[in-house]
Amino acid sequence: MPVINIELADLDRLLVAPLTADEFLATVSQLGADPDGIDDGVAAVEFFPDRPDLCSTEGVARALRAFTGQLPGLPRYDVAEATTHITVAPAVLDVRPVVRGALVHGVQLDDAAIRSLMELQEKLHLTVGRRRRKVSIGLHDLASLKPPFAYGTCTPEAPAFVPLGCESAMTPAQVLSEHPKGVDYAHLLEGCDRYPLITDARGAVASLPPIINGVATTVNEATTDLLIDVTGHDVAAVEACLNIVATALVERGGRLTALEVRYPNRTVVTPDLAPRRHAIEHHRLVTLLGSDPGAAALAKAFARCALASKLRAGTWEVKVPAYRADLLHPVDLVEEAAIGLGFDRLPARSPQAVTFGRALPSRRREARAREALLGLGFQEVVTLTLGGSRAHHALTGRAADGVTRVANPVGEEYDLLRPALLPGLLGLLRTNRHHELPQRVFEVGWVVRHHRNRQALAWVELASRAPFARARSLAESVARRLGVTGDGDPAPDDDPLFIAGRCARVVAGGAELVYGEIHPHVLTGFELGHPALGGELRW
Repeated sequence: MPVINIELADLDRLLVAPLTADEFLATVSQLGADPDGIDDGVAAVEFFPDRPDLCSTEGVARALRAFTGQLPGLPRYDVAEATTHITVAPAVLDVRPVVRGALVHGVQLDDAAIRSLMELQEKLHLTVGRRRRKVSIGLHDLASLKPPFAYGTCTPEAPAFVPLGCESAMTPAQVLSEHPKGVDYAHLLEGCDRYPLITDARGAVASLPPIINGVATTVNEATTDLLIDVTGHDVAAVEACLNIVATALVERGGRLTALEVRYPNRTVVTPDLAPRRHAIEHHRLVTLLGSDPGAAALAKAFARCALASKLRAGTWEVKVPAYRADLLHPVDLVEEAAIGLGFDRLPARSPQAVTFGRALPSRRREARAREALLGLGFQEVVTLTLGGSRAHHALTGRAADGVTRVANPVGEEYDLLRPALLPGLLGLLRTNRHHELPQRVFEVGWVVRHHRNRQALAWVELASRAPFARARSLAESVARRLGVTGDGDPAPDDDPLFIAGRCARVVAGGAELVYGEIHPHVLTGFELGHPALGGELRW
C-alpha cells in the first residue's frame, strides 16, 4: 500500500482550521489510513490503494475538510472553456493511443507543494498507472511552451532534447539506454520503431512519454501556469489520473482551463469534472449497514465523505466527485456511509443465525488427491498461477487453444493463466536438477481453460528409469483413490507432451486423466537429463 509523507504545516494551510498532531492521527485513521507516526512535523501515512485521490497532501486536506465538518459535501471545480488544443497524430495511436490534458493558471507553489505533487505523480504511476505501463503523467511549466501542442511520434535518432536531470541534449535512443529513467522504463517502448512525443507549436519537446519530460518545462517555485498531460492505454485510468492531479492543483489555488484533444476522427474536451451519479435503495443500504440511523444521519455521513446525497422514493441518489475513481458499485456507497457514520458508532449485534461450516466439494477432492500422492511417496509443491507460452506450448508441443492471456504481462514468462500443471512441475524440476534421483513431486491447484477455472492434479517422477508400466500403476492408484474410473480400458492418446504409444487417457464423467512417459524433446527443452513420467487429472 502506498505510504504518503505529509508535512503537517503544509496540510494546515489547506484546511479551514488546523488540526493538532493528535487530532490528525485520530481523524486520518477513520478515513481508511494507517498512520505510522509523526517525525519532525512530517507524518508517514499508509493508505489503501483503492483511494489514489489520497496520495497527496492536497487530497488528504480535501478529505479532512469534509470529514471534520469544515467544508462538508461535494466539492465543486469549475473548468473554463478551452482556449487551445493538442493534435493527436494517427501514427501514435498504434504506440500509446490515449492522451488527455488540462491547463492550470494561478497556482501557488513552494518547495512543500512541489514535493507533494511529485509524490502524487509517482504514487499514481505505481498504483493506477501500473509502473507507467497503463498511465504516465507529465507536469510542465506552461511559460516555457507555446500552444497549441502536438502528440505524435519520433524516431529513435531525433529529435534530440535535454531531459530532466541532464545538462546536454540526448536522442530518444540515448535516453532509453543511458538516462536512469530511460533504463528503468525502456521496456515500455520495446519493439517500437517510433516513440510517443509531445511538442509545442515551435517543435520544442515537452515530453517523451512514458519516460521523461524535457528540462525546459521543469516546474519550480516560480511556476504559476502548468500544462498537465496524461497518456496511456486505458481511457478510464488516464481520465481518473488527470482528474486527481488537476483537482490537487486547484487545492493549491489554481484555476482550470479545458484542453481540446483533437484525434483524427473526433475531439475530446478534458478534464470532465462533472460528478458521477450512483444510487442505492434505502432498504438495501440499512440492511447491509446492520441498522437504520435515519435519513438525516445518513445524509450527514455522505457529506462527511465529500458526497452529495438525496433520498427520493426510497432510493439514495448520490453524486460522487470526479476524482473518486474507487466508487464503482452501489455497495461502495454502503462503505462510504459506514465511514461517515463512524465504524465505532455502528451498533454491535450478535449474529441472527447459527450455521456450521463444511468443506466445499473441491476442498474435499483436494484433500483426497493430496493424501493419495503423499501415500505414493510424492512431495507436494506449489507453482505460480501465471505461466508462459514457451513453457506451456513451445516446449510441450501442445496447442494454444482455449488459453487466457494476460493483457499487460510483466514478461514473456508470465503472459497467460496456466492451462495445465505439468509444465510448471517440469520447470520446477529444471531448477532442482542438482538434487539426487528419484525426484517425485505433485501439485493440486487450479488451471484456466477456455476462460473457466478447473481444478487439476499433476505429478512427475524423474528417475533413472521411467517405464510406462510405472506411469500406469501410479495413474490407476490415483484414479481409484479419487473415484475416477472410466468405461473400459484406458484409450491411447496423442498428447505431444508424452511419447507416442506410451500415453493413455481416461475420461470419466466430468474428469479427464492423461498419463505416460514424458517425450525426450520436452525433457530436452526443460534441460532435464533423465527419463520422466507423469500424469495430469482435471475435473
